[in-house]
Amino acid sequence: MKIRKINIFECPSLKGKILRLIILVTTLSIISFTLLSIYFAERTEAKMIEEQLITVAIGARNIVGDEFHDSIVDSTSIGHDDYNMLVGKLSEYAHEVNVREIYTYIKYKNELRFTSASLNYQDYLQNKKDTFFTKYEGDAALVESVFFKPLNEKRTVSNTYSEGVVHIKSVFIPYTTQSGNQYVIGVDFDYSDYKSILNKTLFIFLALGFIILTFSIWLSYRPIKKISTPLKKLVAFNDELVANDFHLSEPSLQNLFKLSTECTDEVGQLCDAFLSMQYSLAQYIVDLRNTTKAKESIEAQLKIAANIQMSMIPSDYPSFPDRKEFDICGSMVPAKEVGGDLFNYFLVDSNHLAFTIGDVSDKGVPAALFMSMTNTLIKALTLSGLSPAEVLFKANNELVKDNEQCMFVTLVLGILDIKTGNVVFANAGHNPFIVLQKNKEPQYHKMETGMVLAAFEDVPFTNEYLQLQQNDSIFLYTDGVTEAKNRANQLYGEERLIEMMKQSQSHQVNTLIKSVCSGVTEFVNGFEQSDDITTMALQYNK
Repeated sequence: MKIRKINIFECPSLKGKILRLIILVTTLSIISFTLLSIYFAERTEAKMIEEQLITVAIGARNIVGDEFHDSIVDSTSIGHDDYNMLVGKLSEYAHEVNVREIYTYIKYKNELRFTSASLNYQDYLQNKKDTFFTKYEGDAALVESVFFKPLNEKRTVSNTYSEGVVHIKSVFIPYTTQSGNQYVIGVDFDYSDYKSILNKTLFIFLALGFIILTFSIWLSYRPIKKISTPLKKLVAFNDELVANDFHLSEPSLQNLFKLSTECTDEVGQLCDAFLSMQYSLAQYIVDLRNTTKAKESIEAQLKIAANIQMSMIPSDYPSFPDRKEFDICGSMVPAKEVGGDLFNYFLVDSNHLAFTIGDVSDKGVPAALFMSMTNTLIKALTLSGLSPAEVLFKANNELVKDNEQCMFVTLVLGILDIKTGNVVFANAGHNPFIVLQKNKEPQYHKMETGMVLAAFEDVPFTNEYLQLQQNDSIFLYTDGVTEAKNRANQLYGEERLIEMMKQSQSHQVNTLIKSVCSGVTEFVNGFEQSDDITTMALQYNK
C-alpha cells in the first residue's frame, strides 16, 4: 500500500491543527504519565523503606540498648565471647528482617567507634568473628556529615548512596542513656533490585509510548480529514446553543439531525451526542443540585462527628472546681473536621488524678475512630486500679488486634497522688513533657521513650516517677505544636516552645495553654494547619 507523504507542520487547516494537537497531547501525556508514575512509585517505596528501617532500629535497641552502652569505657570493656554472642543475635535479627546490616556506634575522642555490628549471614553461618570497638577509617568528612549528624542534631537521619550497581538506603537513630551516654543505631538496606526494576520500567514505558505515538498519528489522519468539515458546522451549532440558553432553533435541530444521519462515523455519533446534550442538560442540572445537597449533608454529618468527638474530651474549666489541691485543663485544635489527637483527665478515686495525652498516626475520620477507642480503653483500664505501665500493656494488646490499617498511637499516661504530689507515669513513644518548678528554668523531663501502642503485641512498659512540690506544673503536648510550620517552611520546634515557657510570667494551666496556642498561631501566620494541635497542663497546689 502506498502512503502519501504529508507535512502536517505546514498545514494551516483545521485537520492539520487537530493532528498536531493529538501528537502534542499524546507525547506530553506519555512523558508525564511515565515520569510521574516512576517518581511517585520511587517516592512511596523510599518512604516505606525508611519507616521499616526505623522500626528495625527500634527493635535492635532491645538487643543492643542503653545498659550495654553504659558499660562501655574503652576497647576492653566488652569481652570477646560476649561481643561475638551479641553480634550473632544482631546477625540473626538482620537476616529475619531482611536488611543488609545493623550496627551501633559512638563518638569516642572525636572518632567513630563501632560498638556492635551484624555479619553477612553467610559469614555468620561460617562462624566468622568480628572485633569490638573498631575504628572507622573512612572519609572524615563523611563521618561528620552523615554518621555524627544524628548525634549533633539529636534527630533521626536517613542517607542514600550507591556503590557501583548497589544502592543502599540507611537510617541512623540517636539515643541517650539515662547516664547521659550517647550512641547511634544504624540500619542499611539494599534496594538495588527495586532500582533496576524502575529503570527497566522507565525504558519500557518510553518504548511503548513511542509505539503508541506512531500508531496514533497513522490512525488519526483519515478520521480527522473526514470530520474537519462537519466540525465547523458543529461549532456554529455550539455558538447558537450557548447564545440561546442551551436551546437550538427548529431549523438548526433539523440540520443537525440531517448531519447525524449522513455521517455514520464518529462525527455522526458526536452529532447525536450534541442532540441529546440539550435534552440531558436539564436532568444534569437537577442532578447537580442533588449532589450539592448530598455534599452539604456530608459536611453537616462531619460537623456532628466533630461535636461528638469534642464532647468525649474535657471541655469545662475549671473541671474540678471543688478541688483546690490541683488545677488542670487541656485544648485540642483538629487539622481536619475531626482529629486523631486525644487528651483526658479524670479522678480515679478521691486521692488520685489520672491524665493522658496522645497522638494517632493518621488524621481524619479513621484516626478519630481509633482515638475514641484508645481514649475509652485507657480510661476503663485506669479506673480498674492498674498502674500506668499495666494500663499501657493491656491497652496495647487490645489495640494491636485486627489493626489492619497499621495505625499506632503515641501516648503518655500519668497518675497524680493528690496528697503527696507524687506522679507515676508511663510513656508509649510520646514527646517528653515540660516541668516548670519555682526558681528553676523550665526543662524537658528525661523519660523512657517506650514503644508506641498498637505496633507489637506484649510490649512491656515502665513506670516512672516525678515528685511535684507546691505550685509545680507540667506541660504536655503533641507534635502538632513543635511541628507547626509557617510560610517559610520553618518548624515551631522544641527550642521555641521551651523559650516561650521561660518567658511566661505565670505557671497557671489556663495561662500556659493560651500562651502556647497564641504563640503557635502567631508563628504560622495563617499558614494551613497540617496536624492536630493538642496541649494539656497540670499544676499541683497543695
